[in-house]
Amino acid sequence: MKILYSLPHPGDRLEGQRAGHIVRANSILNGLAKLGHTVIRIEAGSDKKAQAAVNTYRNMFKRLLPTRMAWMMRDAGRIVHGRRFAARLIEAAEKHKPDCILETYLAFNSAGKIASETTGLPLVIDDIAPAWEEEQQYGVGLKEPLKRIYRQVTGSARLLVAVNKTIRQYLVDEGLPENRIVTVENGIDDGLFHPNVDGSLRRRQYGIGGGEVVIVFVGSFQPYHRVDLLLQAFAGMKSNQSARLLLVGEGKYTDEARAVAARLNLSEKTIFTGRIPYDEVSSYMAAGDIAVMPATNEYGNPMKVYEYMALGKAVVAPDQPTITEIVEHNENAYLFERENIPALTFALQTLTGDPVLRGRLGCRASVAAVQHTWLKRAEALQNAMEEAGLRQ
Repeated sequence: MKILYSLPHPGDRLEGQRAGHIVRANSILNGLAKLGHTVIRIEAGSDKKAQAAVNTYRNMFKRLLPTRMAWMMRDAGRIVHGRRFAARLIEAAEKHKPDCILETYLAFNSAGKIASETTGLPLVIDDIAPAWEEEQQYGVGLKEPLKRIYRQVTGSARLLVAVNKTIRQYLVDEGLPENRIVTVENGIDDGLFHPNVDGSLRRRQYGIGGGEVVIVFVGSFQPYHRVDLLLQAFAGMKSNQSARLLLVGEGKYTDEARAVAARLNLSEKTIFTGRIPYDEVSSYMAAGDIAVMPATNEYGNPMKVYEYMALGKAVVAPDQPTITEIVEHNENAYLFERENIPALTFALQTLTGDPVLRGRLGCRASVAAVQHTWLKRAEALQNAMEEAGLRQ
């Protein structure tokens, strides 16, 4: 199959960026190529004019204009950008004669829809999000156009790819036909994340003793990660003198997390690594004994849980549908009541004091992780596309 891939965001590039949606796109495209498919990649971010527009918004409009006005200008620009980017997709389709268009979802974007209708090629939208995600995460200036474009794009696609059952059900509830929705979860780069990754260098780097139990979190420190919950739970542990917190990554909440750690007198027990290269993430995870997801949103499919599992760590995560789709309590993870600090404290304290339980959960997690590789995700998408009749 020949696939024309569209990355419509003007500020994103497939190379050199490690946001979750970029990791997913690269990993699935590479998997499809390994399966023998030809993938032609078209990125809006390769256009210098598109990059200039993004920089103008971020450096001028966002800083100088009232928030609502800046959002309205940004959203109007996105609508225009989508129409212009469609021309590039149409040109690429005429040149390469693909069997279909595969596009990563982006709010306000209609490029793939326009190209599909113009060329007659079936459209597949990957990583589809709920219509309300944009407003919840970033704010929206043009609400009605957002909803209208979302309905038009989802209605025109031959196949909608959800990352979990929660989003699939949302799409069904919105009235979209079930036979046009497929679930393809996030996955694991098993070349980077596997039980043989050595974390001893990181332990030595941060002066972590051999008898200390390391509780690790890896992430971009978004508000919904609730690193504050982890810090408060750690502070409540009776046995935290024999444990260390290793907080890996950086983001908009990092400074607040540092302040919480200082307020709770945890600075000496907590290591903040700052931003690190993606290809080094696994060695930091491997330095931990317990790997924690303190919180997550209600519709995502957290990649870090799969990666924790692949490394054979004892995973601690909130008991909610988006997590129980991936792991089972006391089978290959330890789940706690979401946003319940005493419950998280109990989970951490239990695992810190029980190396046998940690080993059992970690071993079973690594066995389960074999089914979650990106190649298997690419196979699932391939099969869904073929069943939908996308091969010409």
